[in-house]
Amino acid sequence: MKDSRTYPATMPDAQIDPSELSFEDAMAELESIISNLDGGEIGLEEAMSTHRRGRALVSRCKEVLDAAAEELERLPEEPDAG
Repeated sequence: MKDSRTYPATMPDAQIDPSELSFEDAMAELESIISNLDGGEIGLEEAMSTHRRGRALVSRCKEVLDAAAEELERLPEEPDAG
């Protein structure tokens, strides 16, 4: 189920450090930011602030994905069945 909350830069949720967010929460906020920016109904200053927040969220998502990939690489390979 998709999170229906929005995350403009002025909401308290947007002030949570991205490093404290789960991948799913960071992605949900990022999707909301993209939607808000695409809507074109926010001012330049808020758009710039929102863009900076979005970049931090992208970094967080990349960090989580990189850690997951690294962990998968460390897992022992399963023997071939047969």
